[in-house]
Amino acid sequence: MSSSPVDSNDSDLDSLFDEPCIPTHTIAIRTAPPIPGLFVPPVFLPPELEDEIASECRRLYFEGRNVNQVMLFGRTASGADGDADDRDARMGKGLPPFLISLLHYLSDVLRHQVPDALYDILFPPWGAPPRARQAIVNLYHPGEGITPHVDLLNRFDDGIIGVSLRSGSRSRWDLYLPERSILILSKDARYGWTHGIPGRTHDLVESEDKGQEPRPFRRGTRLSITFRWLLPGADIVGGPDP
Repeated sequence: MSSSPVDSNDSDLDSLFDEPCIPTHTIAIRTAPPIPGLFVPPVFLPPELEDEIASECRRLYFEGRNVNQVMLFGRTASGADGDADDRDARMGKGLPPFLISLLHYLSDVLRHQVPDALYDILFPPWGAPPRARQAIVNLYHPGEGITPHVDLLNRFDDGIIGVSLRSGSRSRWDLYLPERSILILSKDARYGWTHGIPGRTHDLVESEDKGQEPRPFRRGTRLSITFRWLLPGADIVGGPDP
């Protein structure tokens, strides 16, 4: 595992899906490597929330459609425009209700899991200027992955949240991301390291107590949901690149 400098090629990559590849025997770890700005808190989505979100994503975006990615957009309210009592407005008006519910859960569960300064980036307090938030939903079948990349530097700001649903997978950093886990990228982890998912059908993962042999995990069909902030002007369709 090594850091990758951000160059023009990295900045042009965004959610590029890999073809299936032959599994290797690299053992995925369960503890996040010491990359500044990388957080994998020891909390998981409740199964009932996972069921609701996965069901809605499949019904609305993937059933009967030959697509594997959907992008959705919302805008937070500052609290100065009459929405001070509207908790949903702080998460991003325009996003579907089930994603607003997910953001409320993440806001509550991450409050004491990340530094205060990072929490305020992920969930700005009332009075902060309105911001455009993107939710990107990806569908991965067994054997598929995502090419190592850095999220577009001229379009997305710091503070990225990723959630894995229905199946775990091994990340670019040889880190195993279990079903219902939460990943946060900020600072060096967001800007100085590429991230991705190798395309394979199985992952070899260290045992939870580290006293047993590594276990192979068969990947199922996985949904990932990523929340990102758009930079000012990046939400204007057809405008010049920011």
